[in-house]
Amino acid sequence: MEHNVSVLFGIDYTLIINKEIKMQVKLGLLVATVLASGSCFAADAYKVSTSVFKDGELIASPVMLVNAEEMASIAVDTEFQYNLTVKPYNEHTAKVVTALKVGDDVAEHETTVAYDKEATVDNGKDKLTLLVRKITS
Repeated sequence: MEHNVSVLFGIDYTLIINKEIKMQVKLGLLVATVLASGSCFAADAYKVSTSVFKDGELIASPVMLVNAEEMASIAVDTEFQYNLTVKPYNEHTAKVVTALKVGDDVAEHETTVAYDKEATVDNGKDKLTLLVRKITS
């Protein structure tokens, strides 16, 4: 006598199993989509062109590639150092958090900059100009 295992007590289990498999596939696709979209947000990168002035004189013009929300550091000579973090704000602007160290003095600033427009961070006699360009998103 042959038994059909997929039907037991009048219930067709192949339909239930197929629905479970389809649900697992849909969940897998949903998880993959969420992970992929999350990595897109984390991929923002910026080219930050800077000019460093000491006592009104240009002393350096370093350019950095900076990932969003990650601190980047640079030192010019032994006296002038700065850290900066670029935080996306909206489609056209970003917030740039800087910490300028000149000698023993440290000044922290938060500036909202428009992409591709120069902004200045100034502590009196020394200044740093920034030009932020979004290169990936």
